[in-house]
Amino acid sequence: MISEDIKVNLCEGILLCGEVQMRLRPKTLSVLVALVEQQGEVVSTADLRRMIWGNSHGNEAGPKQCIRELRRMLDDNAQAIGLIETVGRRGYRLTRPIPLIGAASEDLVVAPKTLCLGRDKELEALNERAAAAKRGRRALAFIAGEAGAGKTRLLEAFEASLSQRTPLWIARGQAIAHPGAREPYGLLMDVLTQLMVGPEGATLARLLPLVAPSWVKQQPGRRLEAEALDRTHRDSMLREFSELMERLTRGRPGVLVLEDLHWADPSTLAWLAAWGLQRTPARLLVLGSYRDDELDRAGTLATTLSQLSRQPDCRLITLGGLDESAVSGYLAERFQGNSFPPDLAQALAHRTEGHAMLVDAAADFWQAQGLVWRSEAGWQLSSTPEALVAAIAPSVRTLIETERTSRLLAEERSLLETASVAGPTFSAIDLADNRDGVEAAERQLEHLARNRRFITRAGLSHRPDGTVATRYAFRHALHHEALYDGLPAANRQGTHRRVGLRLEISHGHTAGEIAPMLADHFERGADWPRAAHYRVLSGRRAQARGAPMDAAEQFRRARDLLTRGSGTGTAKPEADRATELDALLGLGAALIASDGFTAEELREVYRRAGQLAAEVGDPATTIPVLAGLWNDHLTRAELTRAEDLALGLQALAGQAPAHMAMVAHNAVGQTRFFTGALPACTVEIAAVLEIAPRYAEQDGNVLFGEDPEVVCRQYAACVAELTGASAEAERHLAAGSARADRLGAAFGRAQMLWCGAVCARLRSDIELTRDRAEALVALCRTEAVPVWGDAGEMLAGWAQAMSGDTTGASRIAKGLSAFSAMGVRITLPFCHGLAAEVAGNMGDPVAGMHALRQAFAIVRASGERWYLAELHRLRAGLAQEAGRLDIARQALARAEAVARAQGRVELTM
Repeated sequence: MISEDIKVNLCEGILLCGEVQMRLRPKTLSVLVALVEQQGEVVSTADLRRMIWGNSHGNEAGPKQCIRELRRMLDDNAQAIGLIETVGRRGYRLTRPIPLIGAASEDLVVAPKTLCLGRDKELEALNERAAAAKRGRRALAFIAGEAGAGKTRLLEAFEASLSQRTPLWIARGQAIAHPGAREPYGLLMDVLTQLMVGPEGATLARLLPLVAPSWVKQQPGRRLEAEALDRTHRDSMLREFSELMERLTRGRPGVLVLEDLHWADPSTLAWLAAWGLQRTPARLLVLGSYRDDELDRAGTLATTLSQLSRQPDCRLITLGGLDESAVSGYLAERFQGNSFPPDLAQALAHRTEGHAMLVDAAADFWQAQGLVWRSEAGWQLSSTPEALVAAIAPSVRTLIETERTSRLLAEERSLLETASVAGPTFSAIDLADNRDGVEAAERQLEHLARNRRFITRAGLSHRPDGTVATRYAFRHALHHEALYDGLPAANRQGTHRRVGLRLEISHGHTAGEIAPMLADHFERGADWPRAAHYRVLSGRRAQARGAPMDAAEQFRRARDLLTRGSGTGTAKPEADRATELDALLGLGAALIASDGFTAEELREVYRRAGQLAAEVGDPATTIPVLAGLWNDHLTRAELTRAEDLALGLQALAGQAPAHMAMVAHNAVGQTRFFTGALPACTVEIAAVLEIAPRYAEQDGNVLFGEDPEVVCRQYAACVAELTGASAEAERHLAAGSARADRLGAAFGRAQMLWCGAVCARLRSDIELTRDRAEALVALCRTEAVPVWGDAGEMLAGWAQAMSGDTTGASRIAKGLSAFSAMGVRITLPFCHGLAAEVAGNMGDPVAGMHALRQAFAIVRASGERWYLAELHRLRAGLAQEAGRLDIARQALARAEAVARAQGRVELTM
């Protein structure tokens, strides 16, 4: 018996007992919904904690408290007595069903029956994964098969099979083929957009700023300007989306469908791998589909699947051809009540090799051609099974082109061909240039959709200019591909350009939000300047999302497009020069984040950028170029040239935006730090920290590859430590680390961990040095941060060896070798000093003196003197250990003299 007077309004979070309405706390509502989901089954306390509280500690009593609240509310209603039963020590269950209201969404409306036969095992596997997700398991399943094998149909059948009384949400994203680099997190952005307009919208709006602030800035309608985007990064976005899914599914489980993963962007695949490898509870089922014959070209997907296939909660499902019994079942469902001879299904399965799309297309063909028709006696065949099967075209595409598209009217075919250029989903706005044309196109599209010919409705399309139109989607990828490939090359190229221009006009000043799409259209449309412009914007989007390798690819492509267009007569020198400079600056910053400061490509990029900046003469573009060149010379310990560039930056600082002046002050201050002029650093540090609060919302990573405030805090901490102000050094470390964390900048966190380990080393705090250095190594390994990991290896090796583990020396040697291979020479005196100290500690003063000779030689060649006093002190210690007291006294005197000149505390043996 159902408790008719008791209902739960899921969306409002209200328990209704007769006329009485009682608002439930979110956790209490989630507990009640969990009991409803598993009606009649026992739900353990442990399951409730896992599903609703995750793995967080301190919530052991949470389920019991929620059950008490529910019983207190329900016991006021006489019919509700005993509704929630405690089953021994096992858990709780409902004794009678409770209806849910306000839970229905478009996802849960009973869909037409999806014809998907012969896939019982696959559906069973998907339902098993769905049950695991409801219990709080992090469930995944991937469906593989060639184009037309029935992947989409299987997913649709699974969705239709989900219990309509189960309060869950379904969201989907579909990747599409791109000629260039794909938009980072593109599929996940689509998912969020869908969820925001569905029943989960209110919950999502509440959670987004709390757990995923980086994603808030990426929502449609927000401007693409760098200052609105440049604080979000790949590692923080990845981590935030995972937490968002965990939190969102605590109250209501969900299904995330990601189709055509062979075309997915690397960032989405990185999230997918990270999500599947975590072990924390989450009531989310992630379903993916891909073409297995595309895996050779999609190396990133192959790697992701290899990682996930070893996880216990992941299933890989490969769709083969339908067997004879499945084809027979299909014919029975498609032509109900037929009395076809049994060998028809056998012949059709053999002819089509069980290819689901071709079986479906063959049935359409027979019916359209009158080869199969309905009479009063039922479905009839016009010929023998052999003749019917022989009439089938040899391939799916040929069948679609010759038998389906040939039945289109000329204007319908032209419209669908244009739509195929617009993409798998489109609206009439993309296909016509004026309002009358849009309305006429939409009428034709609606007619096709109502008759289930090629396309189907897919919601609404809202444009920033206020235009609204119905959105449509091709019913299958092969329909889309057949029409697209059937277009003559010149027509296809011109259509891409026209579609791009329509999109550009209708989006107006927000066109940057669809930059990757516009770049694709203009590139395929041979409009090279526009394509390059939108590739640059796409690169900035990728950079802002913390995907430097994706960004670099977009910026490189922009340069290639400008080169391609330079000989066509369409080039506009000034505009193209500005676009190329933007591409170069973006590429330089992306290369710093992905490859460090010493890549040969980086040098070439900044040389060319320098030429263009000189022609432009704008300090706002010249400063990033000079900063890139300065970084290159500094990394190679070419300090004389670095100082010249730093002074050049300083001369421009007064004419540039204040946040760029921070970079100029940093260049001067860091150069002076490395040359040992520590007192002169104070003015530059103070200048940066005075400007920084006014630009706390900006992140210099987009233009400079590193954040100016983080850089300042990094060397300021070292200056403070060297001058005996350890407490001040720790304040700089804390502030710089907090800033890097807030930006989600792995590169910045690495910078702060390195200087933290250096400060600990200067204090001779072995354990603190080890902790910070090992954290640095782990971060760089996880986030693929260049250079700093090798620096961390050397510091960790020093701490290891000074603790008595002699294998630490090999870590220092390995780091020195890596620095040499990369061309990194800055801090080498410090690194050789670590090797010298370790050698002395291991009782080998000769090896220690050899390391010091290398360090002093580098000091003489480069002028890097910040660690010089410490090197003399180490020489004094080694000489004393070797019994050379005269050399020891001389070295110590030099150490103290250098320290005094640098304003440092007195050194002791």
